[in-house]
Amino acid sequence: MKRLRIIVEQARARYGRRPVLVAGVAGLVIGVIVGLGLSALLSPRHPAPTAFGPLCAVEPGVAVRPWTHLVLHHSAGDVGDAATFDRMHREERQWENGLGYDFVIGNGRGSGDGEIEVSTRWRRQMDGAHCKADGMNARAIGICFVGDFADGRTPTDAQIRAGLALVHHLAGTFDIPSTNVLGHGEVDGSSTQCPGRGFPIELMRVAADAARRR
Repeated sequence: MKRLRIIVEQARARYGRRPVLVAGVAGLVIGVIVGLGLSALLSPRHPAPTAFGPLCAVEPGVAVRPWTHLVLHHSAGDVGDAATFDRMHREERQWENGLGYDFVIGNGRGSGDGEIEVSTRWRRQMDGAHCKADGMNARAIGICFVGDFADGRTPTDAQIRAGLALVHHLAGTFDIPSTNVLGHGEVDGSSTQCPGRGFPIELMRVAADAARRR
């Protein structure tokens, strides 16, 4: 409980009640970060053997890479899941290794609302295919939130608390500072508005700060 109170207090002090109702949303995260843990959010279709924790789903014998950044995306569509995006990336973009993200967080329209799906790229610790700018595919973990937040809409509450939990876990595991938690459009050299103006990027940075201070 103490750790999440830090997140709530930091969010209130730094960002007031934007970009979403910080106090209310952060309150929903208490059970996720401190109580339930991330294993409760993992897709049952993607069982994850533990390394650093339930989300370090790498194959035995594969060394974990020294990831330095988190790059957050939206799917720019209201429906989808990891399997849908994998098929799209293989068939439309001709990417041999399919799904370009490491994690996909569902909105209930394709996968569960707040469900975290783990990709093959993550399990095998491969380069991503989610942000070519500034060499991020080789050094950043890519997380995609299903939805289109360009017009100011926000992720669902379940997606936000799953995202906070995931960012908190990864930032703590890989010692990633909040300054390295970026929206796709914030990466040097990118030319996109992804993940949209409605995405609560600053709240995700609060979760990263709290993880590194624990």
